[in-house]
Amino acid sequence: MEIHWTDGTLSLQSPDDFKSFKIVIHAASNLKDRVLQDFTGTASFEDDHACWVSQHGLRALAGPLATPQWLANLDTMVSKARPHGWIDGPTGDIRAHVERR
Repeated sequence: MEIHWTDGTLSLQSPDDFKSFKIVIHAASNLKDRVLQDFTGTASFEDDHACWVSQHGLRALAGPLATPQWLANLDTMVSKARPHGWIDGPTGDIRAHVERR
């Protein structure tokens, strides 16, 4: 599963791939402030290589794709990621790798 940022728009790509999770930024590095602003409420960036994605924000991006089965698969992904430290205990946010293209 990938969250893509392109020209100010966030989109969910490969929504049924629960084995991979990352943020993909399609922008030059000089747009960093705009990218950070557009992710407000969805993700908070740890640095240029990692961020924490809110489960609520992820569900909102999924929109109608967030069927009961999709939500169950997301819960399974979170359960499997938790022992690796990829889930923030207090917030439930999911750690994601950030990739620039």
